[in-house]
Amino acid sequence: MSVDKYTEEWLEREFVGYGMEPPNPEWPNGAKVCVSFVVQYYMGAESSVLNGDEKACGDLFEIPKTVSIPGRYESAEQTYEYGSREGVLRLLNLFKKCDVPVTWNFYTRAIERNPFWVKPILESGAEISVGGYRWRDNLHDNVAPEVEDMEIQKSIEIIQSATGDKSLPKGWLVERRSNLSTKLYSLAHESSQLPLLYSSDSCQDDLPYWIPSPSGKTDKGLLMIPFSYDTSDLRFNMRGSGWACPADWATYLKDSFDCFYEEAEAGEPKMMTVLLHPHICGRPNRVIHLENFIKYAQSKGAWFARRADIATHWQSKFPYEAKVAFGQTSLPECGQISIPA
Repeated sequence: MSVDKYTEEWLEREFVGYGMEPPNPEWPNGAKVCVSFVVQYYMGAESSVLNGDEKACGDLFEIPKTVSIPGRYESAEQTYEYGSREGVLRLLNLFKKCDVPVTWNFYTRAIERNPFWVKPILESGAEISVGGYRWRDNLHDNVAPEVEDMEIQKSIEIIQSATGDKSLPKGWLVERRSNLSTKLYSLAHESSQLPLLYSSDSCQDDLPYWIPSPSGKTDKGLLMIPFSYDTSDLRFNMRGSGWACPADWATYLKDSFDCFYEEAEAGEPKMMTVLLHPHICGRPNRVIHLENFIKYAQSKGAWFARRADIATHWQSKFPYEAKVAFGQTSLPECGQISIPA
């Protein structure tokens, strides 16, 4: 690791990954597919004049071509407020009804603005992970490394104070991260001797994998638990390709699950992540179709798990080995790939 914590450092790009022989995670209870729901909680942490920004947020609205505008934007603010007023409770009730464990990923400015939901979410048995202080594009908004570093430290303090749990967070999903985000929160955990169980800041696989620790500790790795945009409810509100109706989303979820299930029957169990947003899938029609998918996956014996549960399971099956961690192979040789007959 560089002496300068604000210097970008890059792992080798991995184009093969697990190749033709992916590991068998042996999910609990013989499950063929692990399903992980991650709920993004950032209502109040988005771009807003009230948060010191010049413009209001223009992302993920019901009218998808909305753009950021200078000053306050009442319609935008109310779109996100719907998530905390209606969507959160609707999702909590759904997960309780279906007995599904989930991970809620908090952007901690939202807790400062509205701490009300922290206690009910914790009492539901959910895991709380952290996405940072603000929900924004740290790279394209040119957030200074010093600012991001300070906000990471601040987020750890806020989540620990709000929950009363000094072991949190165990994992991160910044999502719209800078090229330094993973390094900075790894260093923050290392400096405070706070165990970092996993990072979800990856989209490059359907199984967890190890990388050398961005903190520079040669005897430690960082477990990456990838997420995916393709199954997310955000495609209801994205510009361009998205869901025409909730039934489209449900069909896509089911088809994705079926593909993973078929691969598992051939000996390659996988993980399916569904990224959710209370102001989007918390709408009545959408939550009904989400429930239909949950019931379908349950009927097929899926293992529904929090990110921390996945990390603990993976570490028990595949402890960190520095020599085989991803991000160190510049050019894999053909001889390294075993092609079945």
